[in-house]
Amino acid sequence: MKIVGNIVLLLFAALNLTSCMVTDFSKTLRVEIMKPGIITLPNSIDTIALVNRSFYFKDTIPFKYFNGRVIIADTTIKFKAISDTCVSALAGFLKDEGYFKEVVNDRDKPVNKWFFSNGNINNPAEIFQKTKSDICIFLDFLNFNVAAFYGLEDVTTNLVALSWKIAIKNDSLIYQYNQVDTLIYDPVDSPVIMSGQKRLQILVNNSSQYLGKFFGTKIIPNWVQVDRLYYKSNNPNMILAEKYALENDWLKAAEIWNVQTKNKNPKIAAKASFNMALASEMEGKPDIGIDWLVRSHEFMFQNNEEHRANCQRYITVLALRKKEIEKLQQQLRNN
Repeated sequence: MKIVGNIVLLLFAALNLTSCMVTDFSKTLRVEIMKPGIITLPNSIDTIALVNRSFYFKDTIPFKYFNGRVIIADTTIKFKAISDTCVSALAGFLKDEGYFKEVVNDRDKPVNKWFFSNGNINNPAEIFQKTKSDICIFLDFLNFNVAAFYGLEDVTTNLVALSWKIAIKNDSLIYQYNQVDTLIYDPVDSPVIMSGQKRLQILVNNSSQYLGKFFGTKIIPNWVQVDRLYYKSNNPNMILAEKYALENDWLKAAEIWNVQTKNKNPKIAAKASFNMALASEMEGKPDIGIDWLVRSHEFMFQNNEEHRANCQRYITVLALRKKEIEKLQQQLRNN
């Protein structure tokens, strides 16, 4: 009876091992995909104007930060300069991307008369007349809350808060985008050999530039890097397909994976089907990718919960990706 019991246990262990082998060969690959902007703008919009009206903090108020022990005031850092740098970074990003025919940086234009006391825009028509633009973006608010720790790890944390307003010509709505973020700088970003004040100035400047460029990626379609799961295998054909995928040659990789989805070994068929979903996404066909994920799950006759979860997670990603692609089709321009 003991021998039989041991055999049963060994068989159970072998089944579990087989079930885990698929997910043990999973790996992540960093790829680039295009994300849509938060607002779909009319194709008639050619000129964008950027205005800095972040006057909540006056330059008469000293910039303060926490060094881990006490709060310190630094009069060399001006709030106006911080917000100007942010708006200029946004302008530079939009010019480089070439999505609009003209980008006007009106960061110093006096615009308070265009706004009510509650911050709402008073006369949108006057804005577009004065700025000669089709869309106007205002930086309404920017604040840094810097905690600089000069300990062993020398990590500096910057808690940021911004608020932007977007006015579009012939659109009765005024859009507002609020951003709260935490920027962390390690010793590589601010070397210990620098003085505390110099490091703080670099941190503030880099933060301002990053935040301006980041908001630019929310306005127009842009390429971003994302991580995607795929399955490795010791099968020579799968190894060759992986090589093509790592070189971003998705058509050649898909040709091999497609053949391997008919492999008599269900584990290889499951892996190849999952990888075909990735190739489908890279070719802009998320619906086909979802079909491949369903097939990949069906090939796993063992109850592999991890593989099932991988398939379900990726199905959710591709469903969202389908909506993004539909939005991108409305936003992309033939410049």
